[in-house]
Amino acid sequence: MKKQGIFNSQISYFVASMGHKDMLSIVDMGYPIPKDATFVDLVFDKGIPNFIDTIKMVLYELEVEKVIIAGEMEVNNLKNYQKVIDIFSNIEIEKKSHEEFKDIAKNSKFFIRTGECTPFSNIILVSGVIF
Repeated sequence: MKKQGIFNSQISYFVASMGHKDMLSIVDMGYPIPKDATFVDLVFDKGIPNFIDTIKMVLYELEVEKVIIAGEMEVNNLKNYQKVIDIFSNIEIEKKSHEEFKDIAKNSKFFIRTGECTPFSNIILVSGVIF
């Protein structure tokens, strides 16, 4: 049995398969995941699991060189915005409009849907390299 890290076998597999510049999107409950996209639906209930905890677990195993968020998060969800800023204090944070974000996210290798129920709690993690 695995001792630590991500225990969800699908997420563990997808994270392990990420290459440099591949994108992974972590999204809220209401996000319109593209029809043909690969995704893992983690929603148990409203708020479970939440957006920030999901990011932290993925970061336990994924090297990230840049993140992309919707600029609307700063105005409409200051609490999660500030947490994202804190978590990624040493990483480039690119802000796009929500519509631009959705267009970029379509290129994600996979999506993780969380139980988050606050507006604009969506992020694209761009995979880095460990060397």
